[in-house]
Amino acid sequence: MKIKHWMTSNPLTVKPNTPLMDAAQLVRDDQIRRRPVVERGRVVGMLTHRNIMEASPSAATSLSVWELNYLMSKLTVAEVMRKDPICVSPEDSVMEVIQTGHEQGIGAFPVVERGRLVGIVTETEIYQAVVALFGDPRWESFIELENLQLDQRVGAMSRIAGIVEAHNLPVLAMFSMPQRRRAGHQRLYIRVQGKKIDAAVEDLKAHGYKVAE
Repeated sequence: MKIKHWMTSNPLTVKPNTPLMDAAQLVRDDQIRRRPVVERGRVVGMLTHRNIMEASPSAATSLSVWELNYLMSKLTVAEVMRKDPICVSPEDSVMEVIQTGHEQGIGAFPVVERGRLVGIVTETEIYQAVVALFGDPRWESFIELENLQLDQRVGAMSRIAGIVEAHNLPVLAMFSMPQRRRAGHQRLYIRVQGKKIDAAVEDLKAHGYKVAE
């Protein structure tokens, strides 16, 4: 799954010289908590609701409301934004972006193609992509196989899919993950259309596959 299929295209942006109070009003009006900061067509920062809150004076300040308003009116987006944010490509995979977000502690990425902003991807879009991968539990099921060495046999996944589909269960997706306690082994998740999987499970066991309980 590529980011271009899940990103929000043509996102609302803000300029670095925009007064922070104006940008804060835009965030409130549009209810969009993150905006790429663009200057001369290039992404130079990311403004978030958190940036705005951190720049706002504390309620414990001794300054008057007039002094607070004056100080806030002097701030610009450039002074509080996260500079030079990590950008991703529309061709990047969702899993790559999830991994980068986890490693960097980032919840949103500008999507840039040939130096031009084309979208933004946040936790919301990533969540939607993951939900689509796992399907609708009302009509679909998962069969989980353990202790597989898929790299040892060419066509292993095709054979497994054939066993399952012989029971009139269309295979919608198959993906593997490393098995944490057994190096070189994988778990295989088979997403199928349908709820009656018992016969397919028994057939997989008869073929020597270990089905997770």
